[in-house]
Amino acid sequence: MEYNRIQNYKAMKKTHFILLTFLVMAVFSSCSSEKGGQEKQAEKMEKQNDTPNQWQVTDKQFQGAGMAVTVIRSDTFHYKVPANGYLDVPPSRKAEISSFMPGKVENISLLVGNRVKKGQVLLMLSNPDFLKLQQNYLKAKENLGYLKKEYQRQQTLAADSISSQKRLQQARTAYLNTLATFESLNETLKLLNIDLKAVENGRFFSRIPLLAPIDGYITRLEVTLGSHVNPSDLIMEIVNDTHVHLELKVFEKDVLKIKKGQKIQFTIPDMGNRIFSGTVHLIGKSIDNKSRTILVHGHLTGKHPNFVPGMYVTAKILTGTFTGLSVPTEAIIKEEENYFILRLLSHDKTGYHFEKIQVIPGLVKGEFTQVKGNRLLHAGDKILSKGAFFLM
Repeated sequence: MEYNRIQNYKAMKKTHFILLTFLVMAVFSSCSSEKGGQEKQAEKMEKQNDTPNQWQVTDKQFQGAGMAVTVIRSDTFHYKVPANGYLDVPPSRKAEISSFMPGKVENISLLVGNRVKKGQVLLMLSNPDFLKLQQNYLKAKENLGYLKKEYQRQQTLAADSISSQKRLQQARTAYLNTLATFESLNETLKLLNIDLKAVENGRFFSRIPLLAPIDGYITRLEVTLGSHVNPSDLIMEIVNDTHVHLELKVFEKDVLKIKKGQKIQFTIPDMGNRIFSGTVHLIGKSIDNKSRTILVHGHLTGKHPNFVPGMYVTAKILTGTFTGLSVPTEAIIKEEENYFILRLLSHDKTGYHFEKIQVIPGLVKGEFTQVKGNRLLHAGDKILSKGAFFLM
């Protein structure tokens, strides 16, 4: 009985070994078959593309690789002069606020970025000397009336030889000196925004308002509540951004290419690749000795966001046009230091037949690039626009 069990075990083990052997042979056979298929496919591709400058692609390969064919087109390109610069506003749209007299800042509630209107009170300044100016103004105004009448009386007496010329001259001098003092104080109080009618009615002011000279928004604020300011101190800056323009620097070698009215394309580095437009309005008449550049003033055109003055810009001035051959940039393939495109020779039942042609890339216009340097290419020729890199 024990003998039979041992014999059965040996039979099962032999059967398992035979099955495992068949399984291993099947796997190796499958791998060999797959490898052979890949080698045959590679050999087939090599035979198809055995000409160095010609390539053949079957319809199945063409579709599977997502390839596409387009035509070479004739396009208009622009000669461009590079320029860098910034956005700015005219001097008449920018105001630096200061005081005509020293004072202490009171009642300030504005912040950088606040918009203000022309004539709006920006802050109040206090100084006891403001009271003295008003007192001297009233005194000069009262004396002026008396001295004017006395001068007129002396003129009459001198004409009748009743009064001497000396008295007439003294009356004239006193009147003119007081008139000069009155006019000076009158203009000073106007500059300080003090109500003259209120002063003449006996109402004096120890604080004066600083008013906004233009509409705009505050870009700088150099004082706080309680600050003491002098006439030479900058208190704040106001900018009106309704007429933002371009201030560009163009190199000396390109100056003669720039003309008034030429179009400008510019970008803001912080705003991505979005292109904005403008035109040349003024061209500077002197060259900076250090940078060897000249200033070009440009006006904005078209729609654009509310630019902030001071933004850096990269620009190109369009100085002329020419016609050239244009292909999708994706269709140009670089091999070492050379560039090529694949021109379609024919399409038949065997597939697509392409010819590799060397080109020289030129100017870029959006997603298209100018190609030159090969007389074999013409507008209307079909080329491989997608998948060239994969094929080569």
